[in-house]
Amino acid sequence: MKTSLAKLLVTVLLLGASSTIFMSVMPDYLSNELGVDGEVRGALEIPRELPGFFLVFIAGFLVKVQRRKAITMVFAVGIAAFLGFAFITDSLLRFVLFMVLWSSAMHAFIPLRDTTAIELAGSGRRGWVLGRVGAFRSLGLILGTAVVWFLMSQLKTDFKITWIVGAVILLPGMAISMGLSSSIGETERITARRFVFRKKYRLFYALCMLFGARKQIFLTFAPWLLVSVYGQKAPQLALAMGASALIGIFLKPVFGKLIDKLGERTILMADAALIVLLSTAYAVVPSLAGPGTALALLYCFFIMDELLFSLSMARTTYLSRIIENKSEMVPTIGLGGTIDHIVSMAVPVIGGILWMRVGSWAVFAMAGFVAVITFFTVSTMRR
Repeated sequence: MKTSLAKLLVTVLLLGASSTIFMSVMPDYLSNELGVDGEVRGALEIPRELPGFFLVFIAGFLVKVQRRKAITMVFAVGIAAFLGFAFITDSLLRFVLFMVLWSSAMHAFIPLRDTTAIELAGSGRRGWVLGRVGAFRSLGLILGTAVVWFLMSQLKTDFKITWIVGAVILLPGMAISMGLSSSIGETERITARRFVFRKKYRLFYALCMLFGARKQIFLTFAPWLLVSVYGQKAPQLALAMGASALIGIFLKPVFGKLIDKLGERTILMADAALIVLLSTAYAVVPSLAGPGTALALLYCFFIMDELLFSLSMARTTYLSRIIENKSEMVPTIGLGGTIDHIVSMAVPVIGGILWMRVGSWAVFAMAGFVAVITFFTVSTMRR
């Protein structure tokens, strides 16, 4: 394994750890510290996903920055966000401001991470290397889970200490990213265009849009169901993420190999079919099963869904297979991210209204409908 790839994987691990701290603590913090209800929780996804909406412009800026410097900037912004959560956030407005800062770092890292990994892997191992990226992200999720569980469940620390530890975890990542090879992405940086839109990539854009809807429904409302209806707290959510991550260490590299072997079309169609089943289960189980059984099943569904998210790497390998010029990878992933987040910002608002006025089942029924559309869209992909 190349030294630069090893360093990249460590940065993925560390950023994954801090991301888990944020995602597992945030629902508990919003509900029990700031008193946020379901409809406001859905609306908060608009500012959280705003950096994703502007990802085409963020990527357009980053494509002209030396790759290792760009990744270092991501870690510096992430550290600033966590310190803001710890020392400055005392109201919903201030929390939202630092949430946007953190979200900017996370979204910026995605095209940098995937493009760098594919470049270091070579053309024959796209799925393989993204599978390894997913595995190291799972290791990071386990680290983040352990931190939240140990601090908040065992030591009974408050939110402030947890946020500070999230910032500390990012510090070595910033140092490691500065040590990446200066040659990574240099040829593409010189010739790259800041913005790319090609008709040839229209299926990739469509898949990004559909994934944005599917992703946001589960990211927002699956944990919210556990917190608001079943009274679960941050340590329990973190343990569920940790269980998914532990399985993912072994399963995600297998997913990557399957993409290389079976192709993106087969994998993405299977993913869509599984999401239809999962959405149906989310919708009906709370009504049909008793509280204890329903809670156990919902945690199983939560873990399964976390694992299925990793199959989205097939979109990136598909793009890398049809790309006309390697320098177009970062801006095209950036545009795909913007398309994703146009949908991501709208869907939680709709979902929040459905949740309050119809019921939680309607939100997950909407996710199933999106998965059906995804299935037939992917079926048009060339084998």
